[in-house]
Order: sequence, then C-alpha cells, then structure tokens
Amino acid sequence: MGWIRSCRAWALARAILLGLLSLLPSLSIAQTYQFYTHNVADQVEVQGQTLQGKPHGGKRAFHVEVIRTLLADLGYADAISVVPFARGMRLVQDGPRRALFNVVRTPARETQFKWVGPLLIDSDWFFESSSTERPLRKLEEAKSLPVCVANGTAYEELLSRQGFTRFERGVSYEACLRMLKAKRAALMASSEENFRGLLQATGLEASDFRRTPVEAGLSPGYIAFSLDTPDAELQRWQCALERLRASPQWQQLYLRFHE
Repeated sequence: MGWIRSCRAWALARAILLGLLSLLPSLSIAQTYQFYTHNVADQVEVQGQTLQGKPHGGKRAFHVEVIRTLLADLGYADAISVVPFARGMRLVQDGPRRALFNVVRTPARETQFKWVGPLLIDSDWFFESSSTERPLRKLEEAKSLPVCVANGTAYEELLSRQGFTRFERGVSYEACLRMLKAKRAALMASSEENFRGLLQATGLEASDFRRTPVEAGLSPGYIAFSLDTPDAELQRWQCALERLRASPQWQQLYLRFHE
C-alpha cells in the first residue's frame, strides 16, 4: 500500500512537471545514466548505436525492451551496454550513475546496490548430464554432489543457504555447461529459458543434458543501481515499472519479445 500511495503522489507530480516542461520546448531533460546488461546470447541486436531486443528473442530481449521503455518514460538517454556479469557488478559498485540488470537480489548483495523490481521471477532447476547413471530425484541427494556455479552469480549464495557445500566454479554459465558435459561437475542450476540460450551459445546438443525434477529455487531479477542514486529517483523507477506492469504495453512487450 505504501508503494501505491507514493506512486500516486509521484504520478501527480509528474503530470505537473510535464505540463511545466511543455512550456519550455528547448529544455532537454534527458538524464545520463549508464545501464549495463549481461548474458544476452543472441537475444539482442544493435541498431545504429542502440541495443535492442530481438522479437521473440526470450527473457533477455524482453528485459532490454522493458528497460528501454522505462528509460524513455523517465527521460533518460537510451544507453545500454553488454558486459560480463562480474564486470557489470564491479562497474556499478564503482559508480557513479550506473545500473545493471537483471540481478538476483540476495542478502549478501543487499547493501552493495540500490534496488528496483522485480522484473520477472524465474524458477531454477538442476540440470545434469543425460548419461548420468543415477538421475537426480530429490533435493537432499543434490546436496552431496558437486554443483557448478558461475563466478559472480548468486547461485553459490542461494544454494549455500539450502545446505550445499560442494561447488565447482566456472568463469561463465557457458563454462559450467561444458563442465557438466565433461562430468567435471554433476549439476548446474538454471532456468529452462537460460539453459536453452546456453545451448545455442555453446553449440552443445540438448540431448546431452537432462532437466531434473528437482527445483533449485527462485531467481527474482532486479535492476541494481549504484549507491549514489537518490532514493527519490529509485521511487520514480519503481513507480514507472509498476505503471508499465499494470498497462497493456507490458503484455504487448512480453508477447513480442519474450514469447
């Protein structure tokens, strides 16, 4: 309820501000923030100098288009760059005026960034090699097996909180997939869509792997802003996201870019 009241107040203030700005057509209100994203595989393309989602590209394409819509709504310059996840985290921590999406919000990261979201919430599953002699059936069985986690991602923290202790670390999600095929790790956690993207990125065969019936957890994806971002600006972003989510445009973007 607090967000609803504050968003309504912001909507009124926004309408007044836009009315005043309409009287000053020569005034540019575009704000400069550098936005980063990661692990886009082939779901995006560059048109001119602008990063855009490919139609029906998947979750990453949808996220890019959601952020582009919010940038336009809030008067920000359309500036999104693709970087490796770990580098993106460092860039936003070093700041100023930077943001990375999408990032899983965890207790360890809570005070390192300021947060807006979630954008989408994914279910993550354990994947294994299809040649595994004893297929995984229960969560407790998984805790005794080596799980590959990509450097800088949230999986190690999320799984550690569930009692996992055996981790193999890869430099990327793609590296973990290759380690799974080579049986240097028994499991890796991923959403189904992300796993399909990894198969395309690596050229590995889907028949070499199997999604187990064991769920690893949920991954709510957020926009992580640098700590210098004013709280009032975060509220603008949260309200703009909620406004977009409640509009027909959200479903239109989902159908055009995610499905």
